[in-house]
Amino acid sequence: MKIHSRFIRRSFQTATALMSLVYFSSLAFGVEPVGTIGQPLPEQHAFLPDGDILRVVPTHVQVIDSQTGAVIDEFGERTYHNDVVFSPTATHLAILNYSVDAKVTTIHIWDVNAREQVSEWWVTARLDEVAAFGAKTPLFAAAFEDKIYLWNWRTGKFVGKMMTEAHLRTDAMIFSSDDHHLITTSRDITSRETLALWNVETRRLEAYFDGHKVDEVEDIVMSPDGTRIATFERDWNGVFVWDIETRQLLWRKRSGTGRISDVVFSPDSQRLYVATRTGTLRSSGAEPWTGWDDQVRVWDIESGQQINAFGSEFRFLDKITVSPDDKTALLHYWDAVVLWDLKAKRSIRVWTDFIYGWNDALSANGKTFVSASHSFIKTWNISSRQMQHLIPAGNSLFRELAISPDGQKLAIGRDPWIEVYNLQTGKVEVQFPYYYGYSDIAFSSSGRWVAARGSGFFHLFDVENPETIQRISSRDGPDVDISSLFTFSENDEYLAATTRTDNNQQYWILLWKRKGDTFTFQYSWQVPELYSHSRLAFAAGADGSVVLAVPNRSQNTQIWRLRSDSPQLVTTLPVGPPARFSIDGHYLFADRDDTLQTWDWQAEAPIACPSIPDYLDMSRDGSILVSYAETGQIQVWDGNALLSSQPTAVEPCGKQLVIFGDVKRNQLLQNFPNPFNPETWIPFRLTEESDVTIQIYNPTGQLVRRLSPGTLPAGDYSSQSQALYWDGRNQTGEPVSSGIYLYTINAGDFSATRKMLIRK
Repeated sequence: MKIHSRFIRRSFQTATALMSLVYFSSLAFGVEPVGTIGQPLPEQHAFLPDGDILRVVPTHVQVIDSQTGAVIDEFGERTYHNDVVFSPTATHLAILNYSVDAKVTTIHIWDVNAREQVSEWWVTARLDEVAAFGAKTPLFAAAFEDKIYLWNWRTGKFVGKMMTEAHLRTDAMIFSSDDHHLITTSRDITSRETLALWNVETRRLEAYFDGHKVDEVEDIVMSPDGTRIATFERDWNGVFVWDIETRQLLWRKRSGTGRISDVVFSPDSQRLYVATRTGTLRSSGAEPWTGWDDQVRVWDIESGQQINAFGSEFRFLDKITVSPDDKTALLHYWDAVVLWDLKAKRSIRVWTDFIYGWNDALSANGKTFVSASHSFIKTWNISSRQMQHLIPAGNSLFRELAISPDGQKLAIGRDPWIEVYNLQTGKVEVQFPYYYGYSDIAFSSSGRWVAARGSGFFHLFDVENPETIQRISSRDGPDVDISSLFTFSENDEYLAATTRTDNNQQYWILLWKRKGDTFTFQYSWQVPELYSHSRLAFAAGADGSVVLAVPNRSQNTQIWRLRSDSPQLVTTLPVGPPARFSIDGHYLFADRDDTLQTWDWQAEAPIACPSIPDYLDMSRDGSILVSYAETGQIQVWDGNALLSSQPTAVEPCGKQLVIFGDVKRNQLLQNFPNPFNPETWIPFRLTEESDVTIQIYNPTGQLVRRLSPGTLPAGDYSSQSQALYWDGRNQTGEPVSSGIYLYTINAGDFSATRKMLIRK
């Protein structure tokens, strides 16, 4: 069985220390996310015998109640470099956690029903591509380079290895139903793949399957009765069905016009479900997209004839999972997971509240977050952290987007238009013609204009007067190109764009100044090589001048003062994009090694502030900062707290942290550690003396434990010595089980609730 891996957005590295006397993490500052947008990104699914659903997310495994759609249990810690492999009936799973530093893969075997780890061993290799469980015996196989390794997964004992020829490679594998044989792909010296049959006992190659020579096999799946296998080729729409005993090809068919993304047999082995999805996307072009083919086609095994087809309104079908009773299926799309009634051909339940966008954006006022894929727009209200709209692209493709500064409108490319949506209603208000080659869209700071690139020039669309379109060029400077990104200054005084020249790859900044309703070209200047996502940032200097931050590929950010006839380089800081100024222009927030750093740019010095991993963006007013979580969710941070919570630079003494200033607002913070086993601390802050009670509930709403410290004075109770301690036991002193719990604080008129997770 080939391991399918979903894209995980970014690597998560340890935050680097600022150049200061004392390094303080975000926890040490007492700054925690104020909320999280979206649910963990689903990667894989399997049905359990009782009908519940196993869902693999980036950091662990969830158990989903198929009747309610709720998460009822969680287990199995995952690291960044890992894969998960299910046994044939999903009674067990393997988590392959790879350590980049140690170059070691640790294999954890879990009993799914008991939610317990049953064995663990490690291998000095990266096992993350191909692995399989035995069907009846405790065998586990994994491929690495030209070898196939075998273990007893109950004990972790090494059984042996199969040696392929040095020039061959295995890309997929599966055990026969009696575990006597292992069927693998085998790539020959011509880079064509065939199927090989290995004897598990002798660990020798016995035979090849006839008539199978393809470019690359994506996966091998076996019928539940053990008599048939099916394979499909990567980036093609052909499926092959074989008789295992005779090793003969029974039939080969094309299934749809898109590429096959997944194949699974029906539980009775009589049918084959073949999922196809839209083919390769075109990188540019203004003609309507006509390549949708996101269907599940059902084939009769004996006759090789298609007998059925179905699919939902969602696009880019990635996987299909069929329940043991053959009544329901999970259709896993890029933007949604659909529980499908196979008989009625309709959806029973849909999960969409996760982020799988190629274009994520935060509004300038920090009130709206948007994540868009090619086929759907998802919008969130930052305050409530609730998804507001799910907007389909229909028969076209969504492209670039921008949010108006007030968070009320969204401009997005959708062939053959740039459409401006009202984010209160989710409806299109204005359409502008989508000229060929647009690569960026930007709202002006007033929300009046939308800038979008054309061929060697760009257009300014007037939202208030849609018929008024300005075509703007750089006059004597370089032309804008496909890499260009646009940025407006406050009050739309300036418009800046990045660009590059094709002949010698020089990078330039172009500047226009507004006069009335017209933007006039001022000048251009050359800068070091830019990232493709190096959006610029404007701010006001202390002397009233306008400054521009220009991040480049070498993880340096130049700050230029804009003069009437030419720019003046003020300083260069060792940070990269995204770069944002604080609302007063005094500080620069930027990225270094996927971690937020804060600089007093005029003093050319970093300041001691929380170092937030995987910093994504900050609102223009500085009120909200967002970052990527390891789960694929978006963490929301109080931007005002980043500067107001600077600690004194004192020598550490015990665990006490000294923080300037009084508590500005009541807060219930995230418990730590989280996940935990069996004890945790619950931190909070009080603005005034209050009678405090914290109640802990299970997912069904039943009270588990009440913690009553009594009346507490105003203050910060975020350190371990002051936070409320919970030993993981209920009111009667019994340890609680693994899973998600809710904890609620009541302190005077203040009440708030957060989640915590126990993993055992």
